[in-house]
Amino acid sequence: MEHSRLQDDLLQEFRAERDLVNEQLDLLDPLAVLLLKPIATRILHKGVIILLEIIAWLCSIIMIVFCVFRDKIYPFHILARMRIKGTEYGFTNTDVQELYWSLTLFAIVIALLFVVVARILAKLRQKNSIIQMASGRIKTIVGQDLKRKAAISTIEQRHFDILQPLSDDDVVINTTPKSVSQIIL
Repeated sequence: MEHSRLQDDLLQEFRAERDLVNEQLDLLDPLAVLLLKPIATRILHKGVIILLEIIAWLCSIIMIVFCVFRDKIYPFHILARMRIKGTEYGFTNTDVQELYWSLTLFAIVIALLFVVVARILAKLRQKNSIIQMASGRIKTIVGQDLKRKAAISTIEQRHFDILQPLSDDDVVINTTPKSVSQIIL
C-alpha cells in the first residue's frame, strides 16, 4: 500500500513538473523571440548611436564656446559693435541689449537640448545592451526547459503506458485477454 502511495505521489509530482515546464516555455519562448533583436538595433546600430551621442556632446560644447566667443565670430561681432554704438545706428540700447542676451539665451537652450539628446542616446545604448544580455539569458533558460521537456517526454513514453491506471471503460468484460495490450484497449 505504501509503495502505491509513493508511486502516485511521484507520478503527480512528475506531471506537475511537466506542466510547469510547459508553462515556462509558453511564457519564455515568445519573449525570447521578441528580444532576439532590440528595436533600436534594427533602426540604428550601436556604432551609429555612439557616433550620434558624440556629435550631440560636441554640438553642446560648441554652443557653450559660441556663448563665450560670440563677440569675435564673424556675423555676431556686429552685435558687439551695436552694443557699443547702437544709438549711432538708430537703435535704442534696450533693443540691442535684448537682442544680444536673447541670442545668448538661444545658444544656451540649444546647448541644453543637445545635452538632453546625448543623454537619451546614452540611455538607449545602455538599454540595448541590457536587452541583449536578457535575450541571451532567456534563450539559455528556454534551451534548458526544452532539454527538460525532452527528458520528460522520453520518460513519459517509456513508463507511462505501463503506469497509467485503468479506468472502468478500458477493462474488457466477459473476455479473457491474451495480452496486456488488449486490457488497455
